Amino acid sequence: MTVDATHSGSGGTPDASDLDRVRAIVAGIAGLSDPSAINPRADLYRDVGVKSVRALDLLLSLEDAFGVQIPDEAFGDARTVEALADLVRRLR
Repeated sequence: MTVDATHSGSGGTPDASDLDRVRAIVAGIAGLSDPSAINPRADLYRDVGVKSVRALDLLLSLEDAFGVQIPDEAFGDARTVEALADLVRRLR
């Protein structure tokens, strides 16, 4: 299954390794076996299948993996893998 949507969530361009790390975390939370199937611009909730009840797990996993504190509002605004990778890049 390839998750392919073109909804941009960020104006920045995150580092490829950050993008891959975020994609792997999102795939784990969404229960997907192939992180590379996730389009970085696909909406996490509508297109990728992340359940809103797992959002806290996603937030905590990102904070642990990248060693950052992500503000709730910023996390809520970042609805794509690309936007999340850009957010953690800016917070480091």
